[in-house]
Amino acid sequence: MTEAQMISEIAERVVAKLYEADPQRVIVGISNRHVHLCDADFRTLFGYDEPTVRTMVRQRGEFAAEETVTLHGPRGTMERVRVMGPNRPATQVELSRTDTRALGVKAPMAQSGHLDDAAPIEISGPAGRVSCEHAAIVAGRHIHMGPADAAALGLADQDRVSVLFEGERGGRLDHFLIRVKDSYLAELHLDTDEGNAVGAKTGDHVRILKD
Repeated sequence: MTEAQMISEIAERVVAKLYEADPQRVIVGISNRHVHLCDADFRTLFGYDEPTVRTMVRQRGEFAAEETVTLHGPRGTMERVRVMGPNRPATQVELSRTDTRALGVKAPMAQSGHLDDAAPIEISGPAGRVSCEHAAIVAGRHIHMGPADAAALGLADQDRVSVLFEGERGGRLDHFLIRVKDSYLAELHLDTDEGNAVGAKTGDHVRILKD
């Protein structure tokens, strides 16, 4: 086990204890723009097969990679956009609304992995460049949780809930999609636009509201 994995596991156990005590409280993860690559696109962009672990993230087996790419849109480019690992079956570029305007990309709001209507975008890396017809989305706000977490709250996969954010810029945000999977750890995801709007940062705790 690497040092990064050990730290991630310890943090996971601490947060799990907090969640058991109050299942309506959930930890926040703010998602900056990032890219998930399929095997073929990763190989084209970097000239080798797999991303290198930089930092483990909260969800099991997932990590921020050492590798970064440049995004190219009709209106501009964005450099040093982080690749997330491991590779996925399809390339997906997750942007905020602010990012889409800067790039000139008409990305729809969508659930991760739902790419039929995703916008086209070009990606370049040190070894090559790929043009993706259906890759760019604005990820809808969502909450990951395992089956036991969902059961404790009387929730099921694809349900929607509201969340209360505390602090000077806090407030209530609605329409968080519940995503349930055996491997998931309880974590709320917002992009940088939404996180800034309510003054939230990674590691904060917020409350799921029940009717």
